[in-house]
Amino acid sequence: MNRTGRWPILTVCLLVVSPTAWADGGFFPQFAGSAQSADQRAIVVYDAGREVLILQTAYDGDKSDFAWVIPVPQLPRCSDISTVSPDIFEDLYYLTEPAVYGYYGYNACGVFGCSSSSKSQQYQSVRVWETLQVDDYDIAILSAGESSDLVGWLNANGYAYPAGHQDELDYYVDKSSFFVAAKISPTAAEDNGAQPPPGLGDGYRPATEPMRPLRLCFDTPEPVYPLRISAVSSTDEVEVLLYVIARHRVTSPNYNTEQVELTSDFRGGDFPAYYQQQFRHSLAQAGAGSLLVEYAGALPDYLSSTHGADLGLGAGDFFVTRLRSYLEQDDMQEDVVMTQAGSDDEFAIRVAAVVPAHTNLRLAGIGLFFALAAVFGLVSGDARSLIRALLIATVVALLVL
Repeated sequence: MNRTGRWPILTVCLLVVSPTAWADGGFFPQFAGSAQSADQRAIVVYDAGREVLILQTAYDGDKSDFAWVIPVPQLPRCSDISTVSPDIFEDLYYLTEPAVYGYYGYNACGVFGCSSSSKSQQYQSVRVWETLQVDDYDIAILSAGESSDLVGWLNANGYAYPAGHQDELDYYVDKSSFFVAAKISPTAAEDNGAQPPPGLGDGYRPATEPMRPLRLCFDTPEPVYPLRISAVSSTDEVEVLLYVIARHRVTSPNYNTEQVELTSDFRGGDFPAYYQQQFRHSLAQAGAGSLLVEYAGALPDYLSSTHGADLGLGAGDFFVTRLRSYLEQDDMQEDVVMTQAGSDDEFAIRVAAVVPAHTNLRLAGIGLFFALAAVFGLVSGDARSLIRALLIATVVALLVL
């Protein structure tokens, strides 16, 4: 996966929703750990010059408010656009999520209805290459010669593009990008039957409706994640979570990439809060705009066999690299390009809880108390006295702990 040059635009994703939903920040089903509120969540699969990009989202409110606009570097075929099961994100999440041990107080294409291309009558430079339906999505594949025409077409057809950001679209129009515009079909079921992921508990809001992840395929000389245009709709800090599946561990040549470093022991209590503090500290040390590696390891056989078709995996072994960060608008000036790391060293955050010294003293004292109770019972020569002494020792141990 050596670098062979960089496509100047590759792919960019813009999620445009109603202002109420955007302010909420709850686009994704919430998992139970460190990445539970990631604003952008994606899987990037890369092999032999071909990328599979899987994007996951959810929306709040009326389905007519939901819209997705994804620029891509080449004209997609109908077979390049599909949806996949959300289970793939859950499985990767639980494979790569930081974990604590030793402490018990821590609570296919799917496309139909592909139509022929046409020109927009009102917005002359916009060409609608294809329209299709993929599950609950109505999708249009577009190109445009003028960004003003593209903004007009998007707004006229239910893809509300934020005002004052035409310059960002100019960049992509100048690169002759194509655009995959997706919105929820009016015929989509009101309730898609999605269930909250494991561990979600009372934090799950039924009003938040998870959508099936959208899958796009395209050729590119190196893997890339669409980030730059996210600045258009980002006014606050954005959490980005990426699972990169390739032949080797990856790093980013244009975003500083470091491993998470734990600087203090976990001594019990709230593990997510402890780990979030450690993550933030590592990010501050790495510097603004950095990506942190939270996991790197071989893709297990059970994931390859379960999700191989959706991931577009070929024969042979693959590697998973999990990258996460918090980025400000000024940090998102270009897409995240990825290339092969210097080594395939495996890395996982597996924390063993350290028992505080005073706890060790308590345990030692309790052990001595049991020993004395046993000696007292034996010296008395009475089985009842022995049982009584051990019961008293047990009660005392429970009160002390």
